Amino acid sequence: MAGESVLLDACVAINLVATEDLVAIGRVLDTTFLMVDQAAVEIGYLRDEVGGSIVQTPIDLEQYSRSDTLQFLSLAEGELLQYVELAAVVDDGEAATIAIARSRGLRMATDDRKARRVCADLGMAEPRRSLGILHAYADAAPLNDQGIRERLIRVRTRASFRPGQSDPDYKWWSLYVGED
Repeated sequence: MAGESVLLDACVAINLVATEDLVAIGRVLDTTFLMVDQAAVEIGYLRDEVGGSIVQTPIDLEQYSRSDTLQFLSLAEGELLQYVELAAVVDDGEAATIAIARSRGLRMATDDRKARRVCADLGMAEPRRSLGILHAYADAAPLNDQGIRERLIRVRTRASFRPGQSDPDYKWWSLYVGED
């Protein structure tokens, strides 16, 4: 992933933010993360435990924009028709992400099965997945097994994420999270 830009949909962005390492992930992988405005609007909350209760913690994407880890993109006029067509099939954030990725030749990341299928139908490159990005980060960063486990547990608990068994990195996830 070195030296590239990756267009994130909302679900992948939430998962990466949940690690509390988004800036480090971008730096270690030499990657700039991008998000379309429609996907950024879909970003909501992480689930955190405070005093024994689960609370919703709003995600502030602007902090990552200020650190140049995340850049926001808007649909160009020529991308609007594709966006509208795709929005009939997938959510607005995925539709805008796919439209921009296809139009501008950008690599994208999504865990959404329907969005991944649409990308394949359009002849686009296989989108990256949350675990693929996190696995690459774990391999490149100076993290020990406990550090990897802690980050994956944050994704599971804070973002309520559990990968499907068809995810190429499912066994890696299971090794650290203890699911099988």
